[in-house]
Amino acid sequence: MSNSSDPSTSGATVPLEQPIKADSGIATGNATATIHPGQVHTVAIEKLTFGGSGLAHIGDLAVFVPSTIPGQKVEIVITKFRGNSAEARVQKILRKAKDEIMPRCQHFHDCGGCQWQNLPYDKQISYKEDIIRETLTHLTPVDEDIRSTLAGRVLKIIPSPQVYHYRNKLELSFGFSSMDTEEKDGKRIYFDNGPTVGFHQPGKWQTVLPISECHLYDEQIGQLLSDVRRFMEETRLPVYNPKTHKGLFRTLLLRRGIHTGEMMIGFVVKARKKELEPIFQHFMRFAGRSGLKSLLVIENMSLNDKPEEPKVHCLAGKPYITERLFDLTFEISPFSFFQTNTLGTEKLYQAIVDGAEITQKDVVLDAYCGMGTIGQYVARFAQKVVGVESHPTAIEDALKSAGKNRIGNISFYKGRMEQVIGDQLSPGGKYQFSVAIVDPPRAGMHPKALAGVLAHKPERLVYVSCNTATFARDLGVILKAGYDLRTVQPVDLFPHTAHIETVAVLQRKA
Repeated sequence: MSNSSDPSTSGATVPLEQPIKADSGIATGNATATIHPGQVHTVAIEKLTFGGSGLAHIGDLAVFVPSTIPGQKVEIVITKFRGNSAEARVQKILRKAKDEIMPRCQHFHDCGGCQWQNLPYDKQISYKEDIIRETLTHLTPVDEDIRSTLAGRVLKIIPSPQVYHYRNKLELSFGFSSMDTEEKDGKRIYFDNGPTVGFHQPGKWQTVLPISECHLYDEQIGQLLSDVRRFMEETRLPVYNPKTHKGLFRTLLLRRGIHTGEMMIGFVVKARKKELEPIFQHFMRFAGRSGLKSLLVIENMSLNDKPEEPKVHCLAGKPYITERLFDLTFEISPFSFFQTNTLGTEKLYQAIVDGAEITQKDVVLDAYCGMGTIGQYVARFAQKVVGVESHPTAIEDALKSAGKNRIGNISFYKGRMEQVIGDQLSPGGKYQFSVAIVDPPRAGMHPKALAGVLAHKPERLVYVSCNTATFARDLGVILKAGYDLRTVQPVDLFPHTAHIETVAVLQRKA
């Protein structure tokens, strides 16, 4: 999950409303021609936009301001000017918002992981509904008469069952709280200060902000993190430096099964097995901890924090933990994709089934199926489910869990969706899909993948999206292909952040 609240990183921004009225020093009038980076302005934040930034106006110019909420009056510095919009950072909050509350977390203003912890939860989800309606209304590439009806299809958002401590997974970086440099004999020397574990702040990838608390991740994970800090202090094993590429500890992976209580700890390190073996006994101090079912050390010799071909050494327990969704059990390995809000995911999957109205006559496509969690839940309602996923280990996880869950009416195809749907699963072949469920990444569907799904002419198409802007783009194609948008059901899986999950149900016209 990206922590960015900058709308420019999302692929789209929502077109904007009228300029604000003059309010004791707040800029008005057409000042666009004189705007440039570095200027200081006083503005009022009007609303929240796709991506999480607050919206203000300088005259007719739309200005996106991260880390703000509606009702605040702020002093800003322009950072980018794009002709018809600008971006800015907050220099000073001059007036708090009427709805503003004290955030629980002491790191809220520094970390970047939460955008809206200073808003009451009911306000957060209300704004998310508004953002979905505006995004569909302004960005869906269809005629105005159709576009004007889309906002009315958005249902009341389903809130997260847990507002705090809902995350079942935590990824942190080892690093240094500060990093100084010095030129010596024509070479740059790096001085690392304060080895620690925490989060990279936005725009500060070289250093790490030490985290002593976080109100998003499961509380049991927090206790495990405290033990890791003590472990660092006691062993004094070296921390990886992203500039010199020296050091041992790179990232830390913590997972917990919310329903099972099983926990995993994975130390991602820059070292090969022969270098690691002498220090394995240090890591073993975590073995035997209550609830800890998987103690891993994972090699990552690449320059990227995400290992391309990780070698996993299981020091205690097993190389995975188990978790349940409804009555299904899944094995989650260190790099498995599994929704981070377990209880919210059950709400999401129920919304998918309710919207799709699946019967025992339906043959269901589960596109971008990951480890097959959606398809395995849907299978009990359908005649047949066919999952497609490009990631090899995800397919392995899907096959394994489907076997353990004794699901006989599900099959999986490995490959890129745009290739599989045009080859093995093309219309007229082995399957004719009456229902299609697609859950693409943030970039949305590949045009060939979408065309391939539509070629099957499914009666119902369920589009699960974590990016309303790319969904709006794909929605235009689907509507033009002869479908009506029945409903868009928002489900909040990520309280205190700007991330929004939606389940859209489309019906093919008669």
